Amino acid sequence: MARLKVHDDALRDRLLERAGAILSAGGLAAVSLRTLARDCGTSTTAVYSLFGGKPALLTAVVDEAFRRFAEGLAVDPGDDPVDDVLGMCAAYRRGALADPHLFDAMFTGDLRPAGADAALRPLQDLVERAVLDKALRSDLDPATAAVTLWSTVHGWVTLQRRGLLPDGAGAQFEDALLAVLDGWRAPDPAA
Repeated sequence: MARLKVHDDALRDRLLERAGAILSAGGLAAVSLRTLARDCGTSTTAVYSLFGGKPALLTAVVDEAFRRFAEGLAVDPGDDPVDDVLGMCAAYRRGALADPHLFDAMFTGDLRPAGADAALRPLQDLVERAVLDKALRSDLDPATAAVTLWSTVHGWVTLQRRGLLPDGAGAQFEDALLAVLDGWRAPDPAA
């Protein structure tokens, strides 16, 4: 006779959703297995059964956060690929500022989620398009440019969240990105 499955996918989803909400509200330290189990109407045994323990649960929460974060980075391609790059960078900033505790969990600490490349690959794709469309120089390496832009946006957001940007600098975000992108612009053939 088959053993009855006590901890199903629906419970797993509830645990992930609730753990994400707790993390968003109070950071990694706020996630308590007892509180989580109580909130989901189960026991801590369910967490161990479904995830193997708290570290694996938190990694699953952060993997899901990266998946959702990547969805928020989606840009409908327009006529100007450089504008699309700017749009994605602005979406990254909005997402980071909208859920700072989850953003911290995604990018700091010992968790090594599987979905971390979700923050970089779409940006690299847009840079590649800008190079192919001759909006950016043909000798520009899209992978290097994407990492440079990601580092710029991530650094800006981190400094902004910590209150370390000079007064009024928050309004200069797009100008800072344009300064980077302008250094990569393709020469105007008409000039």
